Amino acid sequence: MTLAVFDFDGTMIRGDSIVSYLWFARKKGLLSLSYLVRAGLFGALSQAGIVSRQRAKSAALSFRKTLSEAQKTALDQAFAKPLLKQIRPEALSAMKDHRRRGDLVVLLSASTDHYMRYVAQGLPVDRLICSQTDENGRVLRNVRGEEKVMALRELLDELPEEADLSLSTGYGDSASDLPLLRLLGRPYLVNPGRKARHKAAGQIPILSWKDIS
Repeated sequence: MTLAVFDFDGTMIRGDSIVSYLWFARKKGLLSLSYLVRAGLFGALSQAGIVSRQRAKSAALSFRKTLSEAQKTALDQAFAKPLLKQIRPEALSAMKDHRRRGDLVVLLSASTDHYMRYVAQGLPVDRLICSQTDENGRVLRNVRGEEKVMALRELLDELPEEADLSLSTGYGDSASDLPLLRLLGRPYLVNPGRKARHKAAGQIPILSWKDIS
């Protein structure tokens, strides 16, 4: 068995879907402008290494504790529809190609489960691995960096057939995706930034996928 593992944010779409999710919730009247500012502050603190990314993400999603279950479901399903339309054509084509070849297609994302489950339903995906949250939006497991490697290994242990990682393919965009990409025999960096390019040191092929205009 061979795998095709896809990162989501920055790889299949441009930018960070959680940021888009917050703005979408704001447009729906579910959170205030001051809340957005506070979430942005936590995001800046995490970028500076002052607070963990998991804590920042939990702070950003804490508005969910004010919503009913029906509101949460409606928000998440509604957000997934425009998000699917932002997927880069080359990303979707690559997924379909891997599916046709018989690869097990894995969507492996640091984005959170509450909306990624609906995104995955609209894609040719066999398995979804993403960050897990509780009912209040608190992130229980942030699947990023080395955590992606651990999460993928957990999936491998569950599969009925042994996977050949040396013949498996991976797509990512950031330096935090490099541990995962280096685990796979056929890694690709998609539209990487300077940090990812530098850390990859020319060892991983680079793809340029166009954004949806």
